[in-house]
Parts: sequence; C-alpha cells; structure tokens
Amino acid sequence: MRKRITSDFVFGCNFASMDIKDGNMYKEPKFGFVIGANVNFKILQNIQLQTGVYVSKKGLRQHIKRTEYNTGAGVEYYGDTLRNTAADYLQVPLCLGYEVYLSKHFAINFNVGGYAAYGFKGKNRGEAFTTTIKNGVQQGTSVVIDPYEEETFALRKWNRWDYGALGRVGLIYDIYTINLTYEYGFHNVADDGRELMNRNLSLTVGFRF
Repeated sequence: MRKRITSDFVFGCNFASMDIKDGNMYKEPKFGFVIGANVNFKILQNIQLQTGVYVSKKGLRQHIKRTEYNTGAGVEYYGDTLRNTAADYLQVPLCLGYEVYLSKHFAINFNVGGYAAYGFKGKNRGEAFTTTIKNGVQQGTSVVIDPYEEETFALRKWNRWDYGALGRVGLIYDIYTINLTYEYGFHNVADDGRELMNRNLSLTVGFRF
C-alpha cells in the first residue's frame, strides 16, 4: 500500500513573464529560481491534497526600443529603456490532485489549485538613453534616465502580496520527482499606476520521502 502522507523537497528554475497592460510587446523572459518543500495527503484512493512552502524568485524584464523620425530636419531618434525588477516571494500553494502509480516505481500526478505569496526582497534596476542620428551621422547619445537601483517592495513601488491559480504535472520515479508548474496571478502587484500581474513557468526536480 502506498503511503498516505508523503513529502517532497524540490528545487529548480523559473521563467517569469509578467502580464503588462498595454506593454506586453516590450517584455522579455525573466529567469529565476525556486526552492521549497511540499506535503501530499491522500484523501481518497488516488486523490490528494498538496500544500507546502516555497521561496520563488520572479520579476519583470522590460526592454523598450522606440524610433522617431523628423524627416524635414533629417533627424532620427532611437530610444532605449531597460527595466529589470527582481522579486523574491515566500509562497504557499494549495492544490487538489490526482496521483496514480503506473508501475511499482513510476507514477504521474496532476494538481490544480491556487497560491498566496508575500514579497520579501528584491531590487528594481533601470536606465534609459536616446541616440540621435542626423543625415546618416550619429550625433551622440544622451541619458534620459540615469542608471538607478531601488527596493522592489518600497513604498509606491510593488505590492508585497500576490495570489493566483496554478496547474502542475509531475512524474515520480522511485524517490525522484520532476514537475512542470504554471502560475497565473490575479493581483495587480504594481503600486505606481501600472497594471502588472505575475505569470510564471517553473521546472523543478526533487526527492520524495
């Protein structure tokens, strides 16, 4: 008989992709990591409850490139803005799942549910500059926004709390696990007039006890 309660230790990588209102054309994948542990409770045959605690590094990477022309003056302007925000969360999921062993050592599981997260650390970095070209000759580059660094969760920056839905598929072989998880945030984490919602794909490996 399979154990009624099991626990997993997992670690892996995140591929965060923030949903930016009116700005998704400028976003780039943000690479991070995730580490944590979960507990699985078999409540009825192959049906289980799953919860745990994770530390998850997400965030936003946005690279805005714009071009403007003044044809009468023969001038071209190239703007380049980079925003790179790291956001570390303490995260707790709660899922309902189905797990079945296909052989003595091999199992597959599916879990769906939600998560709540608290942002506890992170840095927001950025800079912007403009290059001017006149009649095909580069005139120079001017700094629009000086390079800066500030706390992600400082006042009037990002909200610390986040919540959303998640789906996960996992494979188990003996004591080894591999999981693919997608998170869909419902909460606007920005507190500066923008609308930003976390989207995250994570791939983890681990051990079951």
